[in-house]
Amino acid sequence: MFHPEYIDPKKLITNDDIYCLFKLVEKHGGILRFVGGAVRDAITGYPRQDIDLVTDMSPAEFSDMCADEGIRCVPIGIQFFTTGVIINNSFFKITSLSSEEDNGHDEWELDASKRDLTINAVYADEKGNVFDYYNGINDLEKGIIKFIGNPQKTIENDYIRIMRFFRFCAMFGRNIDKKSLKACIENKELLKKTSAEKIKEELFKILMAPYAVDALKLIFDNAILDFLVAPPKSLDNLSKLENLVKKLHLQKSIIRRIYVLFSPDVKRASRLADIFKLDKKQKSYLQELAQARLSLKNFKDSVSINQSLFKYGKDICCDKWLTLNLDTPDIEKIKSVLNTLSSSEVPCFPLTGKKLISAGAESKMIGFYMDVLKKYWFEHGCIMSEAELVCKFKDFF
Repeated sequence: MFHPEYIDPKKLITNDDIYCLFKLVEKHGGILRFVGGAVRDAITGYPRQDIDLVTDMSPAEFSDMCADEGIRCVPIGIQFFTTGVIINNSFFKITSLSSEEDNGHDEWELDASKRDLTINAVYADEKGNVFDYYNGINDLEKGIIKFIGNPQKTIENDYIRIMRFFRFCAMFGRNIDKKSLKACIENKELLKKTSAEKIKEELFKILMAPYAVDALKLIFDNAILDFLVAPPKSLDNLSKLENLVKKLHLQKSIIRRIYVLFSPDVKRASRLADIFKLDKKQKSYLQELAQARLSLKNFKDSVSINQSLFKYGKDICCDKWLTLNLDTPDIEKIKSVLNTLSSSEVPCFPLTGKKLISAGAESKMIGFYMDVLKKYWFEHGCIMSEAELVCKFKDFF
């Protein structure tokens, strides 16, 4: 199905380098089109994730074109007919149509038939003209997530498509194709033969998507990933967190989401960090969040807030406060405490051993004195100054 000028070209052509590439391919008698994510995101208004480009030029023809034009290119996936090209400061991956088969079909339609989902088999040129071979636009607009052709064969071509099915359910799914879902469930054991890294990458994307709760429910209700991760303690909590974050206009946080889903202890936090491919900093933060012993009483007044900030810092306190208020209807109260946490200075114990020695403390007793004074300072709201602590030292000792 051809949709003339269906998409505003400005949503596709985000810089002059892409436009230049289209013109060069056209100059050399070829056709270049966007496919998949770029088209899908332009139609839905979803933040752009990837730019996938397809040409009817063979890898050799494309490489010759680049050589003629003085453009650097390199084969990056010969088995997939993929070439990388650098124009100015931009890098693009261009896949050539595989036209080895000749069954009377248009070569673009043949390419579309080899893709996973109908919503990912929509093409567009630089003018915004759209080429839709499997009714993908209609499915996209209705939130229908469906494999192309026979779901069983589509999955057998690449097992990770099971996870991609659930990822796009999490991104756009409002109407899940029953045959496609059935095929995923029946073939879930195939995921054990798939790269763990690829599964984790898809799982990460699912967790951050708009319909994450619905997709995760499908995954865990049907034991799709039981071999990798135990079902979370509360999918409802993730839904509550998402609503709260939207009301407060906060940014999404993968760590916050994992913590709310699984309520892990420190040991399990480490395991979850591996499952979700968290980097070192993210892993450390999840462990800190799991370890932080904070309850609602730790935010009841300025004294308790100061104490919490001193022990755990702003970020941990803010995230803990949010997760403690998933069932709280008083948005203004939640916002007020968040504002206090964000605007407050993290208390710093102001006294040094050197200052105590100058005040007459015995050097061999400094550690003991400091511990006593820090405890006193903490219990009194972490607000006493250095001078006040020196006076207390003199009173105590």
